[in-house]
Amino acid sequence: MAYWVAKVDYESVEQKRNGDPVIIKSEFLVPAESVTDVEVKVAEHMEGSTGHYEVVRVSKSKIEAVLE
Repeated sequence: MAYWVAKVDYESVEQKRNGDPVIIKSEFLVPAESVTDVEVKVAEHMEGSTGHYEVVRVSKSKIEAVLE
């Protein structure tokens, strides 16, 4: 299993003065087998937590392991 960095833009519940939603840009470290698996995991994570979101980029991370 590899680690991937998923860059995700999503709408905040806050709004700008003109009424447009505030867009938050986040990065998630995702353990997954493929890019498709990353997108599925991001969708599960984002489900019900926000309005519209978009996975902007997925790239393989150089991180080999997470030590606890």
